[in-house]
Amino acid sequence: MGDPTSNSTLTRRQVLGRMGTMAVASVVASPLVELTLGKGGTVSAQALPVAPLGAVAGHDRFVMLHGKTYLNAWVGYGAPPRPGGNGRGRSSSPVTPPPDPPGPPPKATWAKVSGPGAVTFADATAPVTTAMFSTPGDYVLAVTAANGDAKATSTVAVTVELPPPASALIPVVTKQRTVTSPIWAARTRALITSWIPHCVAQMNRTDLVQGTNSGSGGIDNFVEAGKALRGEAHTAHKGYVFSNAWVHQTVEAMSLALMIDAQGDKEILAAQAGMRETLDDWIPKILAAQHPDGYLQTAYTLRGAPPQPPNPPGPWRDGVDRWTPQSRNNHEGYTGGYFLESAINHFVMSGQKDARLYNAAKRLADCWVDRIGPAPKQEWFDGHQEMEQALVRFGRFVNEVEPRWDADQTAGPGDRYIALAKFLLDCRRGGIEYDQSHLPVVQQYEAVGHAVRAMYTYSGMTDVAIETHDVDYQSAVRSLWDSVTERKHYLTGGVGSGESSEGFGPDYSLPNHSYCETCSSCGEVFFQWKMHLLYHDAKFADLVEQTLYNALYGGLDLAGQHFYYTNPLDQNAQRTTWHSCPCCVGNLSRTMLMLPTWTYSTDAEGLYVNLFIGGRTVVEHVAGTDVELVQTTDYPWSGQVRIAVNPAAATRFAVRVRVPNREMSRLYTLTPRVGDLTSLAVNGEKVVPAVAKGYATITRTWKKGDTIELELPMQIQRVHPTDRIVSMTDRNDPAKAAPDRGKVALRYGPLVYNIEAVDQEITNTLDPSAPLAAAWRPDLLGGVMVITGRFADGRPLLAIPNFARYNRNPPAPPPAPPEPRQPGPPAQAAPRPAPPPPQSVVWITEA
Repeated sequence: MGDPTSNSTLTRRQVLGRMGTMAVASVVASPLVELTLGKGGTVSAQALPVAPLGAVAGHDRFVMLHGKTYLNAWVGYGAPPRPGGNGRGRSSSPVTPPPDPPGPPPKATWAKVSGPGAVTFADATAPVTTAMFSTPGDYVLAVTAANGDAKATSTVAVTVELPPPASALIPVVTKQRTVTSPIWAARTRALITSWIPHCVAQMNRTDLVQGTNSGSGGIDNFVEAGKALRGEAHTAHKGYVFSNAWVHQTVEAMSLALMIDAQGDKEILAAQAGMRETLDDWIPKILAAQHPDGYLQTAYTLRGAPPQPPNPPGPWRDGVDRWTPQSRNNHEGYTGGYFLESAINHFVMSGQKDARLYNAAKRLADCWVDRIGPAPKQEWFDGHQEMEQALVRFGRFVNEVEPRWDADQTAGPGDRYIALAKFLLDCRRGGIEYDQSHLPVVQQYEAVGHAVRAMYTYSGMTDVAIETHDVDYQSAVRSLWDSVTERKHYLTGGVGSGESSEGFGPDYSLPNHSYCETCSSCGEVFFQWKMHLLYHDAKFADLVEQTLYNALYGGLDLAGQHFYYTNPLDQNAQRTTWHSCPCCVGNLSRTMLMLPTWTYSTDAEGLYVNLFIGGRTVVEHVAGTDVELVQTTDYPWSGQVRIAVNPAAATRFAVRVRVPNREMSRLYTLTPRVGDLTSLAVNGEKVVPAVAKGYATITRTWKKGDTIELELPMQIQRVHPTDRIVSMTDRNDPAKAAPDRGKVALRYGPLVYNIEAVDQEITNTLDPSAPLAAAWRPDLLGGVMVITGRFADGRPLLAIPNFARYNRNPPAPPPAPPEPRQPGPPAQAAPRPAPPPPQSVVWITEA
């Protein structure tokens, strides 16, 4: 196959491999001539460059055996169009028709180039078609464009796999638990005693004004919406149309926080008491804002009030109804989905005794189900995904807590919510990449658009794949996982380069001034965890751990008082107390407080241990019994882990313990290789378990008091990036176009490390053979394991965990006041100042 970067007519996405392992041949069909009138009326002729004939086969992908892959090729002249683009909003204007082609319309032909089996095309002469494969393996398909005089060919790689297991793993619902790991106990305490109360205080404020970057819109919107529904005088909606989201997220975070054992900590107990008071105050206000038919969104309820400037998507426009194409940007499903999820954890926290939010959530879900769906209901999808994954989560929960409908126990009251989730996803088409509506979701094989919306889409799609076993969904999520993990994934576990609006860039374009929004890290956790449920494979749990410890944990400072909206790897700014769009403030809290859900999962044969976090959790319904699991560990500072397995009754089942694999993406190479377990013992006796799909399996009759003791290998690793990583935003600057080339990153266990300017000159060079050592520093950053060594010039190196970055940096000096206006003509606008240099970096220059 040829070099796709050799064709100058390719778009930047194509140059960077967006279209996979394509080879493109372009041939000029005929010259064009431009006539120009010169001085004195003379006429001159000049040959114009002619758009060449081209073909683009599409992005590399995976497909399940006996499933079909959707081929959406382009053949034509010049650069291929990008319908939908990557911009904000949803255009209602038609796409500008292309100019007349410089040659005859080309014909397309598909053919198999290589592969172990037969390929059957639905129509081998159509650029848009499907293909099926007879045998698993790696295939290359080619589409050829021909116009009689010239040809152009492009290829796409297709990996055919067996489908995932017939039964998915069962999620563990987060309930009452104890957290004892030093690293997570500190995080939990900061969330409960500082961050969540701060969020509550902000949402209780009524003096935040839209348009002042204050992140306005809290519980006051629900109060005013309640007045409107009662026919009382009311004020306008404050803030974005989606401002209800951070209220619902914080309700969920408080509910999760109230299920944590305070272990006598007076500050935690006081904060939990305050959360109970807040819930008692907020819940009636939230419920009063719900419409009689179950609908809930205060921006809609208050839509008749005067609009408030200035930020898009802005307040709900008067006259725009619910669930219309014009209301896609009003985030109806985004806010509604968070309400459903908050109701689950509130109901669980109350021991299923307080059903106020749960019943209201059922009314909201029923409202949607009764109106959206196949004809005669209406078709619709939201511009910001969240309702899709929330409906599946809520449907599963309803099926757990309410009796099944039919005699054979196969249908349940929550199934209608799961079916609606699939319908909403299936409606996505004819739109734009920004909100992943550019193609039907089962035809999407590349991660594009807004990173949070994308991760929520792929998370919801994986839910549907789990619940329905739909082979097209299985093929799509497997392909999207590969697109994210192997081409667009930061070493920290963050996603979203920010080259499109808050979203993904082309393949391998990973600038270190990245976006990596905290909410997209939450979505990355959801997506990877659900892929673990679908595939029973530890590699997905490896990535959950990577994102939790590096991209998400450090979104909040150690004191729990400031947070990052974005998390670039080259950090040059401090965290903030709030944000003009505080969508992450409750999302990071609820995600980090659901540790039991990420730590354990079950199947018919037993349970899975995915994370190593000290504490006590009861996992229900393991081979017919409940099992108390007590982990004792200070991981990730050391690799020693003790797990007490205490079943309610002696029972035979399997315990599968994850064997961490740090080689999580072809984007990064780690040396030395660290794998396997250093040791494993059951009740003090060493065992050599079978390892499959990254899990060491121990099957026996477990009784109360049994213990598993294991040691995970912990050592410093050097990380080198693939040479394919580039920065398209800096492509015209050779010094920045390959941001990580000639550099190295350091890690210890699951932790990625940073060097900071408060400790050393961060542009120093590290010799590849320089010895490095891990050392415990109880006096630094609340107690961390640091990496020490010396740079090539002999000066000392000190690296700290990425999550602890920017906790010691002094605030930046205030900007200089503007100079007095001088009389005379208007001065030319001054250029925008360059951003300050980074003070904390992941990648270190290597000699």
